[in-house]
Formats: sequence, C-alpha cells, structure tokens
Amino acid sequence: MTHFFGRTVQVASATLSLFFLMDAGWSQSALSEAGVGDDGQFLVELDAYVKYGGNIAVIDGFTGKNYHSDNAVVKAIHTSFPKIMGGLHNRLLELEAKHMAFQMTQGVAHGRKLTVLADTFGIKGFELDDESWLRKERTILARLRAKPFFQIKEIIVWEKEGLSERALRGNRRAQNLRFNPDSLTWERRVLTEWEVAIRNKRNVKIVNKWQGLNLDTNKGFHISDTLPNSVYVNAFREVKVSYPIIVSRTEDSEEQITRIQRQIVRNLSYLYDPFSWAARRNTRFRTKFSSSLVNHMKNRSYRVIDREWFDAAICNFLNDMVTVDMDPLNWLEGEDRSQSLKKGPVRVRFSFNNSEGARFAMLDMYLRYGYAFGENLRSKLVALKKKESGRALVEQAIEEVSGVPAETYIKAALKAQAEGVLQYWEKLNSHL
Repeated sequence: MTHFFGRTVQVASATLSLFFLMDAGWSQSALSEAGVGDDGQFLVELDAYVKYGGNIAVIDGFTGKNYHSDNAVVKAIHTSFPKIMGGLHNRLLELEAKHMAFQMTQGVAHGRKLTVLADTFGIKGFELDDESWLRKERTILARLRAKPFFQIKEIIVWEKEGLSERALRGNRRAQNLRFNPDSLTWERRVLTEWEVAIRNKRNVKIVNKWQGLNLDTNKGFHISDTLPNSVYVNAFREVKVSYPIIVSRTEDSEEQITRIQRQIVRNLSYLYDPFSWAARRNTRFRTKFSSSLVNHMKNRSYRVIDREWFDAAICNFLNDMVTVDMDPLNWLEGEDRSQSLKKGPVRVRFSFNNSEGARFAMLDMYLRYGYAFGENLRSKLVALKKKESGRALVEQAIEEVSGVPAETYIKAALKAQAEGVLQYWEKLNSHL
C-alpha cells in the first residue's frame, strides 16, 4: 500500500501542475496556444496554403454595396484571406490531432490509475469506458477533417478618412465599430454564433456557442451551452463570419497589408476553435474523470452518513475548476452578455461546509503530507463497520497527521488555497 500511495503522489503532482502552474494565459484555441498569431513565418509561407472555401464578398461599410474602389490594400487582403484561413485550418487540424492522440493515451492511463485508487478507498467496480473517452472531441475532430467550420461570408471595408460618429449613425453595419476616446482610435469586433442541431425521433435540439473578439485588443468573451455526448458529425453547422477592416488612402499600402494580415492571423487564431464548449482547452479533457466517479459512487453503498457532502469531496479531490472573467463586448445600447459572466473583481471563498471547500482542504493536506494523509484517511474509511460521518473522519485524519486542531488547520488551508487560486486567475487575466 505504501508503494501505491508513493506513485499516486506523482500522479497528483502532475495533475496539479496543470491547474496551478499554467502560465500561457487563457487560450480559446490550439492555434493561439501554439503562438501561431505571432509566428512571422506563417505569412511568409502564405502562397503554399490551400485556399479556404468559396468566394468572399467585399462590402463597402458606408453604402452596404459591393466595394469597387481601386484600393491595393483591399485587393491584397481579399486575395490573401482564403489562404490565411486555409493555413489556419490545416494547422489547427494538425495540432488537434496530435493533442487528441496524447490525451487519448494519457486519459486511458489516468482512468486505469483512478480505478485502482478508488478501489483502495472502498469504491469498487469503477471503470471508465475507453470507447466513450473524448467522444465529443473525436466527433469534432472528424467534422474538422471533413470540412472547415468557418465560412468567411464577407469583408466589410471602412475607409478611415470617412469614419465619424455622425457618418455611422443609423448604419447597421457600423454596430461592430466603436471609437475609443482613450486611445483616439477606432476599434472593430467580430461576433460569432456556433450552432449545433441535434436531431432525434421527436424534435431537433439546438445547442449554441457564442464568441466575440475585439480585433484590436484581442480580448473578448466565450459563452456556450453544454455539448451533449450524442452529438454527431453532421450536426455542426457552418459559422458565418463577417470581418471588418479599416483602410487608409494616405498610409503606405504595403505597411497596411502586412499589419492587417497579421491582425487576421492573430484574431482568428483565437476565434477559430470548434473544441471549446463550456471549458477552456486546458481543462476540457479532464472533467470526465471526477464526474464519472461521482456518478458511479452515487449508485453504490458506502458507510458514511453525509453522502452528498462526502461523495463529491472525495471524487473531486484533484479536479480543477477555474472561471475566467471576460469582456462581453457590450458596445451597443441594449446588448447584455453579462448574465452568464462574472461581474466585478474575482473573489475566491472556500468553505469546509461544502464539498468544493472540503476538496481544497484535503488537497492542501495531500500537498503537504502526501502518503501520510492519504493512508490515514484511507485506513479510516475501509475500516468502517457502520455508517459514520465522512466529514468527521476527514477532520480526524487532518488533525492526526498535521498535529494541529482540524478547525485551525482547515481555516488556514482554505485561506492559502483561495489565495493561490486567486493568484492563478490574476496571472491568467494578465495574459489576456
């Protein structure tokens, strides 16, 4: 048994390193995480990329009609945009295929270790179905291989010299523009809606994901419904994208072309992500472990009386759940994307009275005392002859191993863990 816990300390540490030590910031996409948006070589290789999709309309933002002005910048962007999207699509497919292969291998190994660990704690018969592992993600990858998700519907061209609040008044195409009085510059945004239509014998269920990005600051929002496991390849509909650009008749054309192309690569590196439904890329593959174990335990008997508190606390011991504040891009009167997002400063408060707080207190103990705490708690649980309070047993284990009154230790531990999580969120936000 000692040998087993010695190994699980390593597993715990590896899992925790993903939760506490990530320093890449919040990436919606494998492309942004891989730094494609800042890769100067990407545009150098532009002519080698296969064009993406069909024709892209070029619309004059002021008139709403086809853009016919003889503008070298607009012509170059119109020509290069399909190649940029083709390159991004192929790069995303390559990155996600590698990531999926790694996660499949790691996931199966993790699931088997969790099965053994659960068994030692008296949670018998738990197994993860390898066939169901990453089912949604495998379906999305199959759809990505079949055809791209994004359809660049149109480029909306705005000539800088004509921009003013008066000129844009009443223009519906101008809803994705705003003037920033602090920087004295015009800013653009893209809003996308991902729609998945899942048909069954009785009806059609629509599942949505909304993304938005300020194209000039690369900050935005991500809100989504939960994508069900029953999703299939043909359920995903194309995402139509309208991309605004601002061009100038007085600035150097080549400098404008280079700048706008780089902006497009950087922007779409964040937006083009079919995988992030209700989770960031770094967490989307890891929630199945704990949720599956919780569901398994609910259907089994266990000799504790406070099952609602205890089951989730023990099963989510190493589960990381992180929430990130985002800019909902509410630029127009009546727009409100705040209901699904946290407002104000981030506050982290843990209470031992709920399973999430209990999990962090136990986590603090395990990080400090490792095998000693794990074995003490395990031995108490498997030795039970009648139903007792799971919370009382956890408190006893904390007190016996730490040598500190449980109430004192828990209070200090939850404060330390809350501060750690807050620092983690602040670090993520500083990269946005």
